[in-house]
Amino acid sequence: MTEGKWRVMPEMMAGALPVLEKLNSQGFEAVFVGGCVRDTIMGLHIHDVDIATAALPEQVMEIFPDSIPTGLQHGTITVRFQNELYEVTTFRTESEYEQHRRPAGVRFIASLEGDLLRRDLTINAMALMADGKLYDPFKGLLDIERRLIRCVGDADARFQEDALRMLRAVRFAAKFSYSFAYRTWRALRSHHHLLRHIAMERVMAELDQMIEGPRPAAAMKLLGASGLLQHTAKPLPALTDIQKNMRWDKLAELKPSLRWAALLAYSGATVGQTETTMESLRFPGRLKASVMAVIRLQLQMKHALAARSYSEENQLRREWTICVLEYGAEAAADWLEILILEESYPDFAMTFKQWLEEMPATVLKQLKIDGHALAQGVKRQPGSWMGSAMKRLLLAVAMQQLPNEPHRLLEQAKLWIAEDMTNDDE
Repeated sequence: MTEGKWRVMPEMMAGALPVLEKLNSQGFEAVFVGGCVRDTIMGLHIHDVDIATAALPEQVMEIFPDSIPTGLQHGTITVRFQNELYEVTTFRTESEYEQHRRPAGVRFIASLEGDLLRRDLTINAMALMADGKLYDPFKGLLDIERRLIRCVGDADARFQEDALRMLRAVRFAAKFSYSFAYRTWRALRSHHHLLRHIAMERVMAELDQMIEGPRPAAAMKLLGASGLLQHTAKPLPALTDIQKNMRWDKLAELKPSLRWAALLAYSGATVGQTETTMESLRFPGRLKASVMAVIRLQLQMKHALAARSYSEENQLRREWTICVLEYGAEAAADWLEILILEESYPDFAMTFKQWLEEMPATVLKQLKIDGHALAQGVKRQPGSWMGSAMKRLLLAVAMQQLPNEPHRLLEQAKLWIAEDMTNDDE
């Protein structure tokens, strides 16, 4: 057991210190636990505070009458103190896990070490006392110093209890740039098939944190080496064989909202495989739509680039403009941004960016004429012809072949309609 006096307590912990002290004064052991302790030791900013205590839930509520019974079945009470809310959970041990994902029940105990024993990793199984003393029965501090991911106790047992812990272990290893202890990695590789018992929403939550974290490329590399994503409850074909020739180290340079689009666009998967992957992970509708817009735009532009010479600038500009109008300026800008993943930044990228910025309009509502005014101006009844005419006007404006001015748009529409009528007569 590693013990020592911790030097500086973060402001958020210091604010919660009176809660610990009040529980202590009533004869109950109370400590800070979990991620807030880990991040404090690592010198990282903490986002919340978790408190564990020997006091039973009803005893916590007696000491803090204004508290909220948010998770009584798990022993968790939300304590109100000086306009802040703190989660206080009774020391507990968990009974046998059901289907490798949740304990059948919990039993409240008085032992802090017993409570820490149920946790997944040593770096998450430390406690900080009110006086700043670190309680570390499983050598989490040593593993932080060694930059090591290691399970508490028997790694096989920890992963068999809750298979999601394998993804959590990968996430922490990537986030902190840690290595795996040999037995922990061996256990993870031995039990990766158990991930099929985990709900896809929980899998998505972990993957989301990895992709949006500081080292998404490291996370994907570890996921590939572990084979975990080949054993999920639903298939993830776009994530099981990521292209090797991409500059994945650049993924972290993209804003988080673009990383999924970048990852899936350059996964080497087909459109169908990508759609299957997003459906399996329960992608939110808006995210799914934005990712697919980028992927379809990319496929169309790569086909255009492969089929045409760079010297055919006007035709290439037309192809690009058509893509922008079909998939949206946002998808186009996103695709240009994720091109940093290419082995060498494409020469055409800056040209496409300039063309995009020069477009006077990219959606119909930006035209200085609407369908109603168009129908009145050409003296025709509204009909299907209006949509075609408006799209044709938008393309001409976006290509800068026609000024975005009401009278010019109307005159051009009249010319096209007259031409079409002449062609029909012929």
